[in-house]
Amino acid sequence: MSADFSYQDYVTDKSFLDEYNAYQARYASQMRESDKVLLGLIKQSLAKRDSGSGNMRLLDVGCSTGNLLLHLKRLLPELELIGGDLAESSLQECRANPELAGIGFEVLDLLNLPQTMSYDIIVINAVLYMMEDAQFGQALKSVAGALKLGGCMIVFDFFHPYPQDLHILEVSKSHPAGLRLRFRPMAMAENSLAIAGFGSVEFRPFTLPIDLAPSGGEGDLITYTVPAADSRRLPFRGTLFQPWCHLTAVRAS
Repeated sequence: MSADFSYQDYVTDKSFLDEYNAYQARYASQMRESDKVLLGLIKQSLAKRDSGSGNMRLLDVGCSTGNLLLHLKRLLPELELIGGDLAESSLQECRANPELAGIGFEVLDLLNLPQTMSYDIIVINAVLYMMEDAQFGQALKSVAGALKLGGCMIVFDFFHPYPQDLHILEVSKSHPAGLRLRFRPMAMAENSLAIAGFGSVEFRPFTLPIDLAPSGGEGDLITYTVPAADSRRLPFRGTLFQPWCHLTAVRAS
């Protein structure tokens, strides 16, 4: 794999998109457990914002086929919703879905969002783990410039409390050339957030509230849970533990 292989190569790769969009289709009618937590965090953020200046605006970057936005439209109809993605094929699916009518969909690059300071909330759902440090820092600065002062960034991604910065190359049937994963220490991420102008940072480690059995299919890498001694259900993908975490941060400057 070349040293300059970028997350853009993954999120515009047809085989990657076909597999990911098929996965997303499972949750069009029932919200994912991690998205339920996102919904609660969005509600908390909205409760802290002053709605006197007009409609609250939320941008979902990396929206894929629009599952999260579909649930937000149903549950928070007062929100102005925008979906952004680099994959035009996914956006076309969104625009053709009558249940997503009224939501704006745009080709947007997380690394280069319009610096309009126009959003109250920006959601980044399982994207940052594909980025190396320079892109990670650039993404945070890009999001900060698109948020209003006091606006909130809500992230679901890989973060952990240990002093280990893990760079993992996962070679599998789905990614024979390798999928790069970053498991970032919370302290490292918090430092990057401060540099980008964020404050009030909170990490919420996520474990599933339901049991998920291994798929049983040879070569399948589907998330399943392993019970821990403290009754948590730990999410694994094959042999790999996934340190999923919800992160909230407020644009402070």
